[in-house]
Amino acid sequence: MPLEKNITAIILAGGKSSRMGTEKGLVIFNGKPLVQHVIDALKKITDNIIIITQDPAYSTFGLSCYPDIYKDKGALGGIYTGLVNSPSQKNIVVGCDMPFLSQNILNGLISGSGGVDVLLTMHKDKAEPLCSIYDKSCIPHFKNLIEKDQLKITDAMAGLKPGTISFDKEEWFIGNELANINSIKELKEFENNG
Repeated sequence: MPLEKNITAIILAGGKSSRMGTEKGLVIFNGKPLVQHVIDALKKITDNIIIITQDPAYSTFGLSCYPDIYKDKGALGGIYTGLVNSPSQKNIVVGCDMPFLSQNILNGLISGSGGVDVLLTMHKDKAEPLCSIYDKSCIPHFKNLIEKDQLKITDAMAGLKPGTISFDKEEWFIGNELANINSIKELKEFENNG
């Protein structure tokens, strides 16, 4: 599959990591930092990858890093910052703690993203906003919500043209592709069974 020139991948690495106890994207998982697994998956679909983070340690990955424009505004603030700094109209947004991201999911998202402002991945009837596609057209809407402190991403879909996609029934879907690792306990469980 050729690299997508018209899409940017935005990795959110600005969370508090309270359950992990340390910056989770930098925690070693199966021999490399969690975020490196994410970067490796994204590099198969695009050369345009940026990281949203306050932590200067992420600069060691050789990608452009941007701090949140609005501090302490959660994932919505991170997505907004990514969209503002992205050169692309369409953007795939993922967490820094998703080591099993597959090319099938990324390609499926890209091919299904036409004609909508946001393409939300659904998994077991639950939205996965940190493995979804966002159009730059969302910027003014998200800015308005952030300034009102309305930060719930699923609520932010009102006022946009969203679409949904699910991979649950695909024969290649294993089930852990959308897993994010939030604690040392989960890290050990996935290392043993992932």
